[in-house]
Amino acid sequence: MDRRGFGGLVTDGQWERLLASALPRMFAAGDTLLRQGEVGRGVHLMVSGRAKVVSFRADGSCVPLAFRACGEMLGESSLAGDRPRSATVTALSPSSTAFLPAERFQRLLAELGLEPVLWRSALMRQDEGDRIRVRQTSLPAERRLPAALLHLASVMGEPMPAPVSDGDAPAPHGCLLRIPLAQREIAEFAGMSRTSVHNAYTSLRERGVIRTGRQYVAILDLAALEALAGEDETV
Repeated sequence: MDRRGFGGLVTDGQWERLLASALPRMFAAGDTLLRQGEVGRGVHLMVSGRAKVVSFRADGSCVPLAFRACGEMLGESSLAGDRPRSATVTALSPSSTAFLPAERFQRLLAELGLEPVLWRSALMRQDEGDRIRVRQTSLPAERRLPAALLHLASVMGEPMPAPVSDGDAPAPHGCLLRIPLAQREIAEFAGMSRTSVHNAYTSLRERGVIRTGRQYVAILDLAALEALAGEDETV
């Protein structure tokens, strides 16, 4: 399985060394891995599954901030001391992590010479957050949902069998998003109203770019979605 984020920057041997020193944790879909406001004691390395990161507002509503998959680090703020978690992380599917207390993880980073990798992964997270905020505030409304779906595809997309091509025309490339997210959450993540998301989904379905069902979005033509988004967000 491909690793993303921090896990994608280390060698297989380094990754296995980290997992061997960690405590395995299992989570069912809907379980909370980290809770906003709690003091962090260590980090989770995602071994399998998918998770969403959300921030709760004072009125109790939540805003999706990011989505995580295999290789990603969760709860790295605990490395800076007894700081409360700034977000809640919830499993979107059955997931497993490797938990390392902060001191043990920092010791392993030093032993394996991975401190520069930690900084690089932090910069990657910052860049990801900046691109999401730009998309939510600066893109024209009609490009926001395609761009958001492309981002989700890059994080959590599963390859779909290619359809039979029509004559000499190449078959479109697609992927499947198993995302149990309400339209309200997609609207928040894309920086759109719920009505705008509903209309955008309808338009994409009518164009044959996507197919939607209960708890999934099938992207039937990634190239067409990229053209509509006007972004270079590839899977």
